[in-house]
This record gives sequence, C-alpha cells and structure tokens, in this order.
Amino acid sequence: MSDLLQLVPIYAFMLIPVWIPMAAVAFGALIDVVKAPAKVVAHHPSTAPAHSAGRRISSAGPRVAAAGTSR
Repeated sequence: MSDLLQLVPIYAFMLIPVWIPMAAVAFGALIDVVKAPAKVVAHHPSTAPAHSAGRRISSAGPRVAAAGTSR
C-alpha cells in the first residue's frame, strides 16, 4: 500500500501538462454557462432598436469604397 501512495503523487506530477488544459477547458465552459443568459438577452432581435421601431434592417452594411480604388 505504501508503494502505491508513493506512486500517486509522482504520476499526478507527471500529468501536469494534461491537467492544466483540462482545467482551462472546464473553467471556460463554466464561464460560458454563466455568460450565456446575458448573451441571449443582448442578441435577442426584439430588443434591437431598429426592429422595435419597425424599420427595415439591411444586411448589406454601409457602402464603402473598395481598398485600392481612387476617387
């Protein structure tokens, strides 16, 4: 039993390159879960001012001259 108790810390130390990314993934998933309700509210189309005013929204974006053209 004492041999096993000596090997566990050794293997845990050797697996640090595995534990760090796993902890980062878990932390990122937790942050995403916490921020998800705020993202849904912020991107909900009914809260957009243009939509609530009944105006049409264009997906084309602003008219900008192409790079490298002279006018």
